[in-house]
Amino acid sequence: MKEFELGWLPSENVKHEVWQDKEGLTTLCLADERGNHCRKLLEPGSKLILEFYANSHFDAMTIYYKFMDWGRYTTEFEIDKQPYEKKNTL
Repeated sequence: MKEFELGWLPSENVKHEVWQDKEGLTTLCLADERGNHCRKLLEPGSKLILEFYANSHFDAMTIYYKFMDWGRYTTEFEIDKQPYEKKNTL
């Protein structure tokens, strides 16, 4: 698995996965149980092509856009830049 220059440190961040189907279309999912629904929607034969860590939706999309070479990710929603809620570990 290729490590991406951004987003490889776990620390307080949330793990993400980029999946690619046979036609080359990609999907970004959370790697934990919050991404289960996303993974259920993947086409048969889809392959995991990247795993990375991010602490917000904005950071995740920024890394995803850079990996896909789509240019700079922007958002009009400031909430996208807020850190993900921590999972309850109790």
